[in-house]
Amino acid sequence: MARPLRVEFPGALYLVTARALARHKLYRDAAEAEDFVGRLPALQEGFGVRCHGYCLLPNHYHLLLETPRANLSRALHRLNAGYTATTNARRRRKGPLLQSRYRALVIDEQPWLLRLSVHLHLNPLRRKLATRPEQYPWSSAGAFLAPDAPPPWLATSRVLGLAGGQEAYRSLLAEAVEMPPKAPWSQVWRQTVLGGDRLRQRVLALVAERDPREIPGFSSPRSGGLSLDAVVGAVAEYTGVAAENVYRGKFQRVLARKLALYLARRFTGLTLREIGAAFGVDYTTVHMAARRVEDLRGEKETVDELLNEIEAALREGSAESSAAPPPFPEAVPPEVEPAFTSAPEPAPADPVPAPEPALPDAETAPPENPPRPSRKRGKAKKDSPQLKLF
Repeated sequence: MARPLRVEFPGALYLVTARALARHKLYRDAAEAEDFVGRLPALQEGFGVRCHGYCLLPNHYHLLLETPRANLSRALHRLNAGYTATTNARRRRKGPLLQSRYRALVIDEQPWLLRLSVHLHLNPLRRKLATRPEQYPWSSAGAFLAPDAPPPWLATSRVLGLAGGQEAYRSLLAEAVEMPPKAPWSQVWRQTVLGGDRLRQRVLALVAERDPREIPGFSSPRSGGLSLDAVVGAVAEYTGVAAENVYRGKFQRVLARKLALYLARRFTGLTLREIGAAFGVDYTTVHMAARRVEDLRGEKETVDELLNEIEAALREGSAESSAAPPPFPEAVPPEVEPAFTSAPEPAPADPVPAPEPALPDAETAPPENPPRPSRKRGKAKKDSPQLKLF
């Protein structure tokens, strides 16, 4: 199947994220980190892409990019493929280094460029890699706060202008360190847009010219569903697990992942395959996880209370959706709808006196002992004597 297309147009602003494969590091030492950062100037030199900020972490990176030529895919292919080839040669390994493709959110300049810049520069502090943003060597925070001019390929003036100057930006970072702002992922629209109606209409116009199945977030047959990022963001907020760990976490974070899979099944309108692709699991895993959470909800009061709080927050945030999400189909297999539903039994009619029984003819009379229908031998099911649609 072809890879999903990107939403690209001249002057688009993006928050780009790419992650290393599980159990692999994006960089292992300073030499590899310097190699990655040293490739960022080529985005402007070769493709005209403006970099408004970056942060390289041990297992993923974030970039704030602007594409005057609508060529994000080409630019990031050069960056990711070049760094992977060099890193593989250094580590004497083969194969991909990054998980699937990068993720690119189209964003509005107001207010998201400034907010995401602050969010991006706080990432090392959240992971205990530094105590102040400017101390971390593999992000652009130092260039934003340094008295010297930034490198020519790093565009700091636009973000600093939105903040009101360098000192105002420094104050914003300090305030965010003391009181971290709420993550913006719950406001992402259709896994693609972080912005207002004007930007959404522009994206819709671009999508209308293509097959919607080629654009992430636009292939759902249902309308009014929440974005997957909104669901994961709510789970992350109420469980205390980072959103990236909800997507890819294991072991102690497995409950948060199951909650996210269950709620995504209910609230997003995405198919099981689409949800599984986003979480890196098979669609059958999504189905089984949702069934397991449904069971836990009836067994453990704490799980039910937690889900009630998350669902209330999701319903409150889905102002665009007029209909409530359908309940999780307990007896429907993954991606299979029942071909029919059993009609209700008719109400009993008033009793009518039965006529006198007539003697049957010899040719039409039923046999005294009619043959019994054949039945396969096997172990009987204990849950119900009736056949269920599974």
